Amino acid sequence: MMRHRLTAAAFLSVVLPAFLAYTGDSYPQSKVLRVGVLARPLVVGTTPDVAHERFVQTLAQQGWSEPKNVRFEYRSAQGNPPDYDASAEELVKLKVDVIYANNAPATRAAFKATRVIPIVGIDHTNDPVAAGYAKSYSRPGRNLTGFFLDAPGFAGKWLEQLKALIPGLSRVAVVWEPSPGNTHLKAIERAARSQGLQLQVLEVRTPDDIGPAFAKLRGRPQALLILPSPMTWAQSEQLAQLALKHRLPATSMAAVFAEGGGLLSYGPDRDETVDRCAILVAQILRGANPGDLPLERPTRLPLIINLKTANTLGLTVPDPLLVSADRVIR
Repeated sequence: MMRHRLTAAAFLSVVLPAFLAYTGDSYPQSKVLRVGVLARPLVVGTTPDVAHERFVQTLAQQGWSEPKNVRFEYRSAQGNPPDYDASAEELVKLKVDVIYANNAPATRAAFKATRVIPIVGIDHTNDPVAAGYAKSYSRPGRNLTGFFLDAPGFAGKWLEQLKALIPGLSRVAVVWEPSPGNTHLKAIERAARSQGLQLQVLEVRTPDDIGPAFAKLRGRPQALLILPSPMTWAQSEQLAQLALKHRLPATSMAAVFAEGGGLLSYGPDRDETVDRCAILVAQILRGANPGDLPLERPTRLPLIINLKTANTLGLTVPDPLLVSADRVIR
């Protein structure tokens, strides 16, 4: 009997500490996983990317925080596709456990770089099935999941909102940065033709192109539309101020555009997008297969109207449009 007790005690002295090392608070310390973040620069000037800050916070709420049980590997690009390709390849060489690609060019580059490492992507431009990222929305079946908006119908909605504000609208300038692709551009061109509108497309590739592009405006356009891209998103405040300088009622998908002085914004809710992606990353870190995690679509598409800008431009916002707004900046 004494021999059995000693054997049990010896067993517990070895097994119990090992068990405790892999449970409770000490478990994350024993296994630190790596999240590759493929993104535009996380600081523009002196302004940090609040969307990324929210991603980190939401991931921590899901139980994954640095340095406890996760480490972030950051690779940034300026919106230039070759930069994203090289950055994605670096993350693959590091053998990170999951890649979080927070825009359309980053998602494309990550998927091009690996068919093995799980990817959580954000793409507000392309149809993920048509692009080959997934077999279906409900069961992607590959190494990628995430948050997508394959809605070229947005183009018509943007134009409808501008027409509601500007009776007799006939000429619209469009700022287009090509790195996400031309899905939205083609959609806006189709919508403009169907509504009898003339378009002037201002192609920009870097922030330095934006000022000169506005200098090329011709024929006195009556409104301005900013097509979504990582670069135009990051330059929302500059675009808003240039639109005001040229007295152009302008709209964008980015809420920060209206917050920075643009007239309208209409598009996916940033916080919802980031939160859902953080939750998908957390599920993958816990062992979920991305091919089994359904792709997600926005459920909130807030319309923001900057009434101060409308007053500055001498515009009266129609009551139906004002009532439909999710937020009015006064």
